[in-house]
Amino acid sequence: MPDSFSETTTTGYGSRIIDSIKGVVAGLIFFVVSFGLLYSNEGRVDLSNIAKTATEISSAVVGTDSSLDGKLISTTGVVNSDQIIGDNLFLNPDKFIAVEREVEMYSWIEKSESRSKTSTGGSETTETTYTYSKGWEENPESTSDFKYPEEHENPQKSLDNYTNKVTIATIGAYNFDPQSVTLPSFSQLTLNSQNTALSGGATLADDSYLFIKESESGTFDSPQVGDLRISYHVLRPGFDGTIFGKLSESKIDPYSDQDGNNLYRVFIGTRDQGIATLHTEYTTLLWILRLLGFLLMWLGLSILFRPISVLADILPIFGTISRSLIGGITFLVAFVLSIVTIFISMLLHSLIALIIALVVTVGVLIAFFIVIKNKKKATIANIVPNSTPPSTIN
Repeated sequence: MPDSFSETTTTGYGSRIIDSIKGVVAGLIFFVVSFGLLYSNEGRVDLSNIAKTATEISSAVVGTDSSLDGKLISTTGVVNSDQIIGDNLFLNPDKFIAVEREVEMYSWIEKSESRSKTSTGGSETTETTYTYSKGWEENPESTSDFKYPEEHENPQKSLDNYTNKVTIATIGAYNFDPQSVTLPSFSQLTLNSQNTALSGGATLADDSYLFIKESESGTFDSPQVGDLRISYHVLRPGFDGTIFGKLSESKIDPYSDQDGNNLYRVFIGTRDQGIATLHTEYTTLLWILRLLGFLLMWLGLSILFRPISVLADILPIFGTISRSLIGGITFLVAFVLSIVTIFISMLLHSLIALIIALVVTVGVLIAFFIVIKNKKKATIANIVPNSTPPSTIN
């Protein structure tokens, strides 16, 4: 079978109107959910502010200040572990803090592209093209989900990803739990005949991948569907790092404050670098969710007013114009509402900001009424000017 298919469907004017009216419910849901997303996003806690409150202690020796037990601390030192681990399969055990095995399968990949055209009378013709190509996929799509599965069968992936961590590690004189702490990013491991134990048909393809031939004639340079390639990412000991967590004598455990905010993380580098990383992550996600909230609101409003455009499609030019107008208007409305929602959410989540906003608002209102009152007095004075009373003739 060919690797590209096209199908054409036509939807009548009446069906399109009914579908657009049904979609109003979805539009309303998107619109309402966008407010919840924007509000909750502004209430997220910047963990860097919590990290700044951590008491900094030396990692050279275990401290004797018992008043710090149970408190949030940070300490900087060399991260180490005496344990050796591998992936219990192809990677020889060595001194790693953590090992991550990534398995990709050479698979069929489906992509679709649709083009729609509205005809006079309001019907819509949609041409959808399905294209099939091959590539390395960590999570290959099931063939049953394909539109045209014939001759595009993906077999079941025969080997899964795997992550292994040591059970005990140290930072200076203190122990911590690598199983539950958030570790820094891993780096790709260079593979060779010394650090790999090849079995089960696995071969060393290059310094980045192992290759397992699951097909009849596949090679690493010319793979076939079902073949596997394996890479490893590791975190080695011996680096200078900083940990944030709760002090428990000679051990650093997960920290949770009274509001349920958790902080238990190892960073490469200094305390200040760790705090900066936390703030960057918070800010990045803050703006991503703000953008997502705005787009969700815009989409919801567009769907709410879609029946108008569909009705106007009885003459395609009118439908095109209405969609452009509705798109522009709903964009502006969603933009303004998003800004207002973000501002109000910031105030509601911050008591100090709310008090300041109330004080400023009251001050502005008082100033406004004073100005109005002074204007009224000036107006009355102009209407009744000072004049000399007429003299009386006897």
